[in-house]
Amino acid sequence: MSRIKLTFNWKLFNPNFHHLERELKNVYRRFIWCYGGSSSAKSYSVAQAIIIIGCLLEKSDTIVFRKVSATIDESIYKDFKTIIDNLGLNQFFKCQSKKIICSNGSVIVFKGLDDSEKIKGISSFKRVVLEEISEYDFADFKQIRKRLRGMEGQQIVCMFNPIDKEHWIKKEIFDKEVKNPLSKFLVDSNGVLRLNVDEKYTEVTEKWEGQPIHVKGKEYPSNIVVIKSTYLNNFWVVGSPCETFGLLDIQTIADFEHDKKTDYNFYSVYALGNWGKINRGGEFYKTFKAENQVKDNSYDPELPLHISFDENVNPYLTLSVYQAQGLKSWKIDEICLEHPLNTLGHTLNTFIKKYPPSKQTVFIYGDRTSLKADTKLQKGQNFFTIIEDRLKTEGYIFKRRLPTKNPSVVSRGNFINEIFASNIFGIEYTIDSKCTKTINDYESVKESSDGTKEKTKTRHPVTKVTYEEYGHLTDTDDYFLCEYYKEQYTTYLNPPKPDTYETKGSLADIGIDY
Repeated sequence: MSRIKLTFNWKLFNPNFHHLERELKNVYRRFIWCYGGSSSAKSYSVAQAIIIIGCLLEKSDTIVFRKVSATIDESIYKDFKTIIDNLGLNQFFKCQSKKIICSNGSVIVFKGLDDSEKIKGISSFKRVVLEEISEYDFADFKQIRKRLRGMEGQQIVCMFNPIDKEHWIKKEIFDKEVKNPLSKFLVDSNGVLRLNVDEKYTEVTEKWEGQPIHVKGKEYPSNIVVIKSTYLNNFWVVGSPCETFGLLDIQTIADFEHDKKTDYNFYSVYALGNWGKINRGGEFYKTFKAENQVKDNSYDPELPLHISFDENVNPYLTLSVYQAQGLKSWKIDEICLEHPLNTLGHTLNTFIKKYPPSKQTVFIYGDRTSLKADTKLQKGQNFFTIIEDRLKTEGYIFKRRLPTKNPSVVSRGNFINEIFASNIFGIEYTIDSKCTKTINDYESVKESSDGTKEKTKTRHPVTKVTYEEYGHLTDTDDYFLCEYYKEQYTTYLNPPKPDTYETKGSLADIGIDY
């Protein structure tokens, strides 16, 4: 039989495919997680990669699972058939009921996990693809991990939307894995672009791998890689960067923009691919609605900068950046450096790099208790003097703005809830959409029984340090809002008494019978 050479134009593929091509060929990668927003071509790109890399190039077998078998025909199986047709590969594939056979003998089998017994017998497959794995039980995933064995380079490819931050995928996989960020571009070990494709065509939203693994005293590369993408990485939604291929889907983009304005939590999950929350209730900031408070704020170099700190270093040392004009204020940035960069020095380095000194004044806010003397520092130094010494050295014009006494958590929470609910006193405060940790903080921090913030604690998977998971970014906002709007906050706490009128004479004098 004659050998046929197939050549595919790289313009047929999204960035996801180029990353998958690389990872499917990496024999050390056991787990490939593809997640993010909808319309990001996760499933479609996986199907393309399995057909081209798995079937045609490797001649390997793949089994594709969905939780419910009845949904297969109109979902992932349909994607595979469409791709075979669009790539002009019909002569090489035969599509049967829940099975695709390649002319070289490789197969793609589709099954539902309605019955856990179907997990048995997967060891003969090179790859297992788990479509919409967020619908699976953790027990399903553990069984698949254990039963896929006996062949070099076997892989489990998982796809999902991060619909619930309480999901086992986040708690058991993402939170426990020590992350090693990778370039979101396709580069080799020397930093040179891989493939004959311009850098801008191989960008995904985020990419990371786990730590190296050790077996019998030898170190091997990480067996897990995570690729995050959104509709903004899909050239058949937003068009290609050079505008010469792909599709600009105006209606899909408009629909995402509508969600952004009307239901930001939904937009955050299904457009931006961020971990979301299904069960809501008991929030400290009861009136916070991202669709109202979150905007696309821009930095104005002509206006002063306002910076607010939270001194806690775990899970990060927090610095929030704002600008304001009159009764209107807006958050433009959050600097939250995690271990091992969670120091004041590294945080200030980042701020200085992003906002170099100019003629504008920098106003400093934060927790008044950080003025306390620290035995670890030189006499006369504290958290704020260190900040001011560094800013002075760099040539900033600055001014400290701290309250004479920290506002109570309950009263400042009530004040800010009134701002969100009704723009009390004409105050307007918005948060830039890039400040995702701040938005998550507002949506996550709960109210305790005494009306204060309930700062639930968790344990860092690497440092093993116990820390308060939420509340740090909203604390910086509290310090800024209560001090910048000091006059309004004082009036809120001590409202003027209503006018009183003295009645002269008796009721008889004004002709009323009694």
